[in-house]
Amino acid sequence: MSNAMRDAIDGAYIANSIRMLRSHHRGSFLVVEGESDKRFFDWFIDKGACKIVVAYGRDKALDALQRLQTPPLGGVLFVLDADFDILEGRSPPSVSVVFTDTHDLETMLLASPAFEKLLLQVAKEEKVDKFREQHGDLRACLLRCGKELGYLLWLSRKDGLNLKFEGLTLGDFINEKTLLLNPAEMVKAVANHSQRLDLKGEAFLARLTAMHDDAHDPWHVCCGHHLTEILALALRKAWATNDRGKLDGSMVERMLMLAYDEGLFATTQIYASIRTWEALHPPFIVLR
Repeated sequence: MSNAMRDAIDGAYIANSIRMLRSHHRGSFLVVEGESDKRFFDWFIDKGACKIVVAYGRDKALDALQRLQTPPLGGVLFVLDADFDILEGRSPPSVSVVFTDTHDLETMLLASPAFEKLLLQVAKEEKVDKFREQHGDLRACLLRCGKELGYLLWLSRKDGLNLKFEGLTLGDFINEKTLLLNPAEMVKAVANHSQRLDLKGEAFLARLTAMHDDAHDPWHVCCGHHLTEILALALRKAWATNDRGKLDGSMVERMLMLAYDEGLFATTQIYASIRTWEALHPPFIVLR
């Protein structure tokens, strides 16, 4: 699907599509934010009982949720990224909305043993061991970088700055060998990338620094797409084997999904929440 087609889809379109699909599908609908979320859940759903609908954005999904209330349509479950809602004290807006355990599905994958499985298959063991000796726990290094980007994204959302993160060259502000991030260079790179040259001053950097709080769970601050891009950078450079030059964040996400099995999924809160929803909304089934 082209970007123009995705942009044309809105909450009304999604809600109307589900109402029309109900005429020949009496089972449940699982609404997810994006194509990568669909690929994740395709493996876990009961495909005879549940159909996945992609909303192409969190706001569009929430709009569709509201539109499906009047008149109410049963059997529709929304699985959405927790995003920054948990940090801001917001719960899911409906009993038919389930949040991810962490910021998003990608952070859930990285927090799981799928991360270690990926490293065993893709990274060079000697380089990983040396890096760990010099810089400490690998996840901690990823989270350290990801938190800086996460706070900047959070500030952008709070202040309506519309900063652009997709397509950033991470090597402009993250050291490829140590994975240490330079906050001032990060702000400069994102401001340039977003054509917001007014955000380069010390005052803006101070506002960003003031957002940091040790009480914030880094798994909720960090955006999964940022972390997989940082991991791809590490796998191309600091932890590289000889054939990883073209590895990017999207490829890393697919590898993590392949390394993530049903047993891991069954231990998560999101799994328990979906099972609870099923129990409260018979006869609708989502998971196999």
